[in-house]
Amino acid sequence: MWQNIRIVLIENYKNRYRLLRLANYELKKQNTETVFGFLWNFLNPALQIFVYWFVFAIGLKTAAPQGKYPYIIWMIVGIMPWFYISTALTTTMTSILAYGGILKRMAFPMAIVPVKSVLSSLISHLWSMLVVVVIIFASGHGISRLWIQTFYFMFCSVAFLVGYALFASAVNMVFRDFQKIMSSVIRLLFYITPIVWVQENLPEKLQFILKLNPFAYIIDGYRDSLLYGRGLNWHWKQGIYFWIVAILLFIIGCNVHMKFRKKFIDLI
Repeated sequence: MWQNIRIVLIENYKNRYRLLRLANYELKKQNTETVFGFLWNFLNPALQIFVYWFVFAIGLKTAAPQGKYPYIIWMIVGIMPWFYISTALTTTMTSILAYGGILKRMAFPMAIVPVKSVLSSLISHLWSMLVVVVIIFASGHGISRLWIQTFYFMFCSVAFLVGYALFASAVNMVFRDFQKIMSSVIRLLFYITPIVWVQENLPEKLQFILKLNPFAYIIDGYRDSLLYGRGLNWHWKQGIYFWIVAILLFIIGCNVHMKFRKKFIDLI
C-alpha cells in the first residue's frame, strides 16, 4: 500500500516541470479554436454567475447571511471555487482516457495525467480569483486582513482533488458508467453545498449533516478568509474532519491507480 503511494509521489515530483507544462497546455487548448480564446475563462463563469444571481437574488430574494457585503459579492466568493472544483471533478475522470493516444505511443508517467488536470483547473481558478478581488474593490468594499488564508483553502482543494483524480480516472477506465454516475453526483453537490444559499437558516441537525460534505469546508473557508476575517480555528473540527477524508481519499486513490494502471493501455 505505502509503496504505491511512494511511486505516485515520486512520479509527480520527478516530472513536476512537465506536469506544469502539460497543465498550461491543457488550459490553452480548451479555447484555441474560439474567437475570444482565453477570455472564455472569465466570460463563461460570468454568464453563469448572472443566471444564479438573477434566480436567487432577484427571483427568490435571497440575502447574504451577515455583514456589509451584498448577496452578489457573497455568492461570487463562494461560486468561483465551486466552478474550479466542479471542473476538476469532471475533467479528471476522463483524463487518462483522453490521453490514450499518447499513452499508446510512448512510455509516459501515468500518475501525472490526472494530476495535471487538477493543476490546469487551478491555474484558471487563480486568474478568476484575481477578478473576484477586483469586483469586491470595484463595488466599494474591501477584503479581510486574513485574505492570505485563501491559499490554504486552495491547497486543501488541490489535496482533495488529487486523491479523487487518481481514484476516479482509474475507476472510469474499468467502469465507464462511473462518469455518468459522477455527473449526477456533481450536480447534486452543487445544491447541498452552501454556494448560492445560506445554510445558517437550516435546523442545526441538518447543518451538521451538510457540513460532512468536504467542499462545504472549502467554500466557507473562502468566505471566512476574504469577507469575514475568521481564522482557521473558526471551523477547526470541520478542518480536522476534512483532512482525514482527504488523506484517506489520497491513499485509496494511489492504490486504485496502481492496481489498474497495467490494464489502462488495453482498456483505451
